[in-house]
Amino acid sequence: MKIYKKNILVFLKKIIGIENIEFIKHAKNYMTATFFTKALGFISVPIFTRLLTPDEYGILAIFTSVISISTILLGLNFHGAVNRYYHEENKEFGEFISSNILFLLFFNIISLYLINLYKNEISSLIKIEVNIFIIAIIIAIFNIPIKIFLSYLQTSKQSDKYSLISVSKSVLILIISIVWVYLLSDQKYFGKIYGYLVVSGIGFIIAVIYFIKLGKPKFKFKYVKYSLVFGIPLIPHSLSGFILSYFDRIAINQLTGSLDTGLYSFAYNIGMIMNVVVMAMNKAWLPIFYHNLKENNFKEIDELAVTYSKYIFMAAISLILFSREIVIILADERYYSALKIVPVIIISFVFVFLYTLFGNYSFYRKKTLLISTATLLAGLINIGLNYWLIPKFGYVAAAYTTLISYMILFIFHYINSKFIIKENVINLKNILIDFVILLFIIGLYLFLFNFINNFAILLIIKLIIFAIVLYYFVIKSN
Repeated sequence: MKIYKKNILVFLKKIIGIENIEFIKHAKNYMTATFFTKALGFISVPIFTRLLTPDEYGILAIFTSVISISTILLGLNFHGAVNRYYHEENKEFGEFISSNILFLLFFNIISLYLINLYKNEISSLIKIEVNIFIIAIIIAIFNIPIKIFLSYLQTSKQSDKYSLISVSKSVLILIISIVWVYLLSDQKYFGKIYGYLVVSGIGFIIAVIYFIKLGKPKFKFKYVKYSLVFGIPLIPHSLSGFILSYFDRIAINQLTGSLDTGLYSFAYNIGMIMNVVVMAMNKAWLPIFYHNLKENNFKEIDELAVTYSKYIFMAAISLILFSREIVIILADERYYSALKIVPVIIISFVFVFLYTLFGNYSFYRKKTLLISTATLLAGLINIGLNYWLIPKFGYVAAAYTTLISYMILFIFHYINSKFIIKENVINLKNILIDFVILLFIIGLYLFLFNFINNFAILLIIKLIIFAIVLYYFVIKSN
């Protein structure tokens, strides 16, 4: 058996390349966890829509939005500072963590007190019950140490533990919420709220206990200052990220109605599969990138980035090729008209990959103000384009405004890393060549798709294209 496993490993190293083994191992763990948690979220939709009324489902949507926004504002993006400090210093790490946790606990207690003073005004403004609003704030406070803990696991390359905790949290929330919703006779939405609260509370306790084990809790303000300098400038970036991800649906609902919002949201959720791939791959890429950048291994970064981009392009082409089948499996014919914008949304997330590839230089050099400026600019452009184009072209325009916004982010981060920070950046030439090939293949497929109605012939063409793409982007490149 040992000889058999050794032979498999040797074979994989020859096919994939020895330098990519570690990257693929971590990417596999992150993608497995991310796909699993996203799948749970997808599975839960028909369950909760049957257990809850549309009004109750809407209350939960506002509730989860409050959690997300509050986590950004109350967490001060300290979880990102953990990633950066680990690779830059990696000394007295236990003291660094404990200093940040103690500061955040103090900051959040003060914040909770101030929020409580104006809870009626805030909850009235966002149209949510006061008690639900306060519970959402408490859950956000619980989530902050959990995010820091997960960031530590990611940066220390403990992708297996990261994946286990992420999946366990999602599974527990789903199970407890379903049981609680089912048992409640009225206000059933509180079942999911309590599920979030219980699981987040447990996660908070586990994270704090783990941090205590890293070293005796101490407080040194220099570590807090490090995180504040890194994290606070990123708050506008994080909030602008919400604009890029969610504002289009708000604009569609305001300008053309809920039907178009539903169609767009469905298409966007399919496109989000690409984002899952991008984010999971970036989690695996980031520690390797930081390590090689610290050691000035620019050639290694260059070579790995080209390989990394080929995997992303392969995923994008595969999703676009079989997007029609995905739509048919997930929905009935009422949603089929949304298929036309799925490729645009998938390409948008390819640009998310491209901008993170160069944006990581700014994160490493702690140029977070530049990151926030870029994201805020893209967010404002997104808002303007949506209000201008959606009344003229309907929800289809929102897909293209999203694409334009992410293209702007990519261009900004490339110019910033190469000409402002003046880094020895990744050579864009080889990546762009592959990207042009990606666009050509997608264009060819969409052209054939419009003229061939025979399902069997179209499927054969898809499989042939897929085989060619697999050979070029994965097998030949390695």
